[in-house]
Formats: sequence, structure tokens, C-alpha cells
Amino acid sequence: MYEHFAPIWGSPPHQGFIALYEKWAAGGWGIVMTGNVQVAKDHLPLGRDLTVPDVLTDETLAPWRRLADTIHHGAPAVSSTFDEATGEGSRTLAIMQLSHGGRQSLNFYSGRPLFARPLAPSPVRVGQMHGGKDGWLSRLAHWLLLQVPKEMTHDDIRRTIQQFVFGAQLAAQSGFDGIELHAAHGYLISQFISPKTNRRTDEYSADRDPLRFLREVTEAIRAPGVVPDDFIIGVKLNAADYARDTSELQENRALEHVREIGTWGLVDTIQVSGGDYEDPQFIDTTLEYKSARQVVFESFAERSISLLASCTPTATSRPPPLVLLTGGLNTLPRMASAVGHDHAHLLGIGRLSVLHPRLPLELSAALSNNDATFLRSDPPVPGELGDPPDSYFSWRALERALWYASLTLWPYIPARLPRVVGATANVNWYNYIMRRYAFGEGVDFTVGTIGSMARFFVLPAPLVGKDDGEEGWLWWFMIVAGAVGVVLGVVLGQVV
Repeated sequence: MYEHFAPIWGSPPHQGFIALYEKWAAGGWGIVMTGNVQVAKDHLPLGRDLTVPDVLTDETLAPWRRLADTIHHGAPAVSSTFDEATGEGSRTLAIMQLSHGGRQSLNFYSGRPLFARPLAPSPVRVGQMHGGKDGWLSRLAHWLLLQVPKEMTHDDIRRTIQQFVFGAQLAAQSGFDGIELHAAHGYLISQFISPKTNRRTDEYSADRDPLRFLREVTEAIRAPGVVPDDFIIGVKLNAADYARDTSELQENRALEHVREIGTWGLVDTIQVSGGDYEDPQFIDTTLEYKSARQVVFESFAERSISLLASCTPTATSRPPPLVLLTGGLNTLPRMASAVGHDHAHLLGIGRLSVLHPRLPLELSAALSNNDATFLRSDPPVPGELGDPPDSYFSWRALERALWYASLTLWPYIPARLPRVVGATANVNWYNYIMRRYAFGEGVDFTVGTIGSMARFFVLPAPLVGKDDGEEGWLWWFMIVAGAVGVVLGVVLGQVV
């Protein structure tokens, strides 16, 4: 779950992150995985990501150690059953997700000079796949915010591999149990895998060796002395990368990649997702599409388990990777079905974990009490305008009226928003709730998806004190975010 909670152009974890992760850490989860931690400060997708520091010292490691310790031991009132001295008991595993924006790093927010070209396997701009089908507004958004990338040289590739290695060392030295390499959702690693974004003809070609870049990253991290032997490496794959200019899943090609990764003996988990910023299936929330997607992913995960069971690693004696199924698992019957039918070894819970940060403990209590109603049906979802406020004589009521007027007028405007806008509006609501958790507040359904989308950019950026870690606020950022975030963000910047 991407937090979008760092200051502009990135930072280490601040007190807001710690407060947010305390909510999950106290819930009894088996694994808690961070949102994107960007290994390259000049390729940020949205500008407010956690970023890997330039050097690893006690000072730069301190906030990361605090985050790992929070995940391991829970909130202050909840202690882990794990005994550090004897190694007995259990504790939540802390996994850091490492990512690189590649061609999907936005202008203005990326950390690069204005209109500087990002690095990518090939010079294929985001949105090029759809050409003129999306209308003038979408084309303008892509032109303003997403440059034609610069094709990476071999030196660029080697440098980027070392950035991922450095990120893994940050995780290991700060006490995380492992990392997940984000090779999905159109980020850099998946750009090497996908033939729609990788048109190279050298040894990194998507036709000749699509997994070469991912393999070299994992080999470099597994090199002797880089991370401990029991350090976990996971990979998040993208089912939609197995198609060329079409949304049809090429399942056999995808399964062949799973089989190949299984033979490396380098990876411990494989998570399967789908979509990127051009075709955002991974954030589509329509029930019709979610249901169909879940069938595809469960079938793919089930076949992957069977395939990996017969893999013989060539490099190490590590067991085959475990399969992590994520997306759409928002009721107890769906979770039970996925486990009971061997569709996955691990279940990934995203948006439901925001509504129920203590979900494992709640599930345990419901089962112990023979509660036949808990999570038997889909949880509530936010509406466009949100639930009616308690009083119509309030700022929230005025806001609701303004958004209603905007929705009424929008159909008369001769423009079509980028296709990702509608999908991300729902995701932004969960970002908003995570931010409320960081301030000690709870879930608020009176703010709808439109209001949370505006808050996604308008809320001020946190500023972390250099020594004490206390959080202040850059109120001047309200003006910048209001001018740039609303005009470019709500109308254009929702490309991400």
C-alpha cells in the first residue's frame, strides 16, 4: 500500500510512518510489507515516496531501524512473542518493497530537473500504446508529465543494479527480514520484462532474455557478503506484462517466467499482480472486473504452485518460491477458498488492511466466538461524494455540495480524463485513511473518492526534524500543491 506521505521529493520514514505502521504491527500479521521505497531519488513516481539514503551510517539507518522495530514488536502496548536470545516464538516479518520508477516517474515530482528525460529500457513514452484513442486531455497530460525516456546504456544498467543492491543492504542493516523487488505495475524492472516497453535488440531484449535485468539484480543481492543467507527476496510480477499491444494474458509465457525464476534458487516469494499506468487493472475497483481478474489470478497462482513444486534450483539449495496471491481477497469465504483450494501459499491483503488494521486478531476472535457474520460479505466502499455529514451546516456539507456541482458540470466539458483517473480515485481514499491513522484518527466515509483525490495532493508535506524526528508542516506547500497539485494533479497528474 503506497503511503504518499513523505515530504516532496522523498525522505526516510518519519513519525507519521511510525504511527501508521504501529496500527498494522499491533494486528498480528505474519508479514508487513512497506509501500514503495525508491532506490533512485531522481526517478520518483509521485515525489512523496520513501527513498534510499545516499550513504548508510548510524544516523541514516536510525529511522529505518525504528520502522523495522515497530513492525517486529508492534505498538508500544503489544509485545512480540519472539525471543531474540533463543530465536524461539513468533513475530511479524518486516519486508521492504524496493522500486524504481523508470519511465513512470512524473515531471515536476520526479526529483530530476524540469523536463529531464527518465531512464528506461527503450524510448517508449507512457501513453504511446493508446495513441490518439484517449482524447486531447489525456495526450496533453502525458506530454506535460511524462517525457519520452532515454534508453539505458550498459553503464546505466550496472549503476541501477547497484542501486537495488544498496537498497537491499539498507534493509538488511536496518533490521528488515527481507525485500520485495517491485517488478510489476509498469515500474523499471517490469519495463525490461514487457515487450511493449522493451524494444531493445541486445542481450537485455524482452524477446531474447526478458528476465535478464531481474536476474542480475537478484544475483547481485545474493552475492557473498551483501546480505545474510536467510535474508528474504521476493518478486512482484505483472500478469499484464505478458501481452504485446493487447490486454489478453499470455499465460504460458508468464508461467515460463515463473518456472525460470524458480530454477534460479535466489527468490523466496513470487507475487502476481496486473496492469500499469496505461492499463490500470491493478487498481480497478469495479466488481465486474475484479471478479474476472480474481479468477485469472487464482488460476495462474494455482498453476504456478504446481510448476514451482517441480523446479530444481541450479544456483543454491533454497526451496522453490512461495506464491503470494493478492487482490480481491476482501471476504473470509474468498480467503478460505484460496487457501483451501491451494491457489496460493500466502494471501496478500491490501485495502482491507486499511479498513481492518488488526484483521488477523479480528479473524481469530470471530472464529473463536463462532461469529457467522464477520466479513461474510464485501466491506463498505467509499462513494464519489462520501456519506452525508452529521450536519448540513458544516464545512463538510459545503465541500460535498461543491463536488456535486463539479460532477453535474463535468459531462458538459468536451474532454476525457486519462483512463487511470477513475481507478486511482478509489486508491487515493485509502491513502487518505492511512494518513488519518498517522494522526491518530479513524476511518471517515463522509469524505468520498473525489474529496480524497484532492487531498492526495493538497495536504501539506511533512517535514522531519533532523535530530528529534518531530514532524512539522510546510504550510507554503499548501499553495504549491493547490496550484500544481489540483490543476495538474486532479486534472492531469492522476496519470499515476
